[in-house]
Amino acid sequence: MTKRLILMVALLAAVLAGEARTVRDFFASEPGEVFTTLARTARLDMLDYYDSGTIVSATNNMAGNSQLDTVTDNFLRIHTSAARTVEMRLMRWKSDTIIAVVETVETPVKDSRITFYNKHWYQLKEIKPFKMPTMDDFILPTVKKDQRKHIMQQIAFPLIELSFGGPDFEQLTARHGLAEFLSKEEWAKLKPYFRPTLTYRVQNGKIK
Repeated sequence: MTKRLILMVALLAAVLAGEARTVRDFFASEPGEVFTTLARTARLDMLDYYDSGTIVSATNNMAGNSQLDTVTDNFLRIHTSAARTVEMRLMRWKSDTIIAVVETVETPVKDSRITFYNKHWYQLKEIKPFKMPTMDDFILPTVKKDQRKHIMQQIAFPLIELSFGGPDFEQLTARHGLAEFLSKEEWAKLKPYFRPTLTYRVQNGKIK
């Protein structure tokens, strides 16, 4: 029995049991809303190669290349194209499992969004495990209200990148793209008022 067939059998057993066990099960079962250009068979092949110690590119439906980057029990990162990366992080919400999905695109400055799903891949809108930061959150707390307002008026496009990290991918880091988006002169004026990153921790079903 091939590894892919074993994975498919394990996935079917997990579905019948009502609960998938690891992030790879959810990666394989995603119905095509997140991985719109990557067929399920291609995802299974990528897991096969990854398990054998080989990271290869797979051809997606847009005739581009996708590459699996990292897989653990609760985290997965894949470059679905040269301009888009998807990260999946399993979390516990009360007694259930939810999936945090971070999608990052290069525009060319990186910009992210985060979406939460239940284990059946239904988007969760009624719970809020995390509030996406705004550019105002990056401004140092010592900056006065009037000055803060003036700074915000100079930022036309609030581009913020999200990425999971840490020993067990228990941290979520937010980075603004002002240094890449603004001219050197503009950024030099604003830089003293900004923190470069914000760091959050996955804890008790929330990212805070």
